[in-house]
Amino acid sequence: MIHSLTRHMPALAALAALLIPGTAAAHPHIFAEARLEVETSANGQIAELRHVWRFDEVFSSSVMLDFDRNGNFELDREELASISEVVTDSLKDFDYYTSLTVNGGDMDIELPEAIKVAFQDGQLLMFFAVLPKQPLPMSGTIAIGVFDPTMYAALDFMTDDDMVVTGAGAKKCASQVVRPDPDEVIAQNQGSLTEAFFNEPTGNDLSKLFATRLELDCK
Repeated sequence: MIHSLTRHMPALAALAALLIPGTAAAHPHIFAEARLEVETSANGQIAELRHVWRFDEVFSSSVMLDFDRNGNFELDREELASISEVVTDSLKDFDYYTSLTVNGGDMDIELPEAIKVAFQDGQLLMFFAVLPKQPLPMSGTIAIGVFDPTMYAALDFMTDDDMVVTGAGAKKCASQVVRPDPDEVIAQNQGSLTEAFFNEPTGNDLSKLFATRLELDCK
């Protein structure tokens, strides 16, 4: 579906590049302000990870114009549904740009429903929730990062208040927002970064090292 659309819709090429790793970029071309809520349950488990992404006005306008099939400079329900379909199908193979680890080990996640899309105040919004694939007790060190492995899009958490723990178990764990220093990351991983880039420039997740993440320290 994406290939047929991008042949005659220029902004969809950018949308596809945002969603499908395979187009390497040295720096971001698309920007979004992000919010993450880690919802917890009364029985001390991570219930779901709730995301909200608000994209920059230039990219939002391009997508709006290309999906505005009736030319009324608005996105109606059917047009928003088309965007949602492209986004949901494309991100599923890449864990919806969500990294979830427990004590350093990766945990599988799944999307419970389609990604919702809205257009407000000239900006494209996407909001959705992902679930741990297996029950996830709040124990040990849990880290949640949000990043585009191609580095084509920058998902920025503008303040630490944009990454929060909510729900009945919110006070069970201490939490902090970690914002890695790029210079320190490069200095500490110079060898592996260089090797990974030259061996597989479009198929690695090096951006995980640079991504802002929320860490929970659960006793």
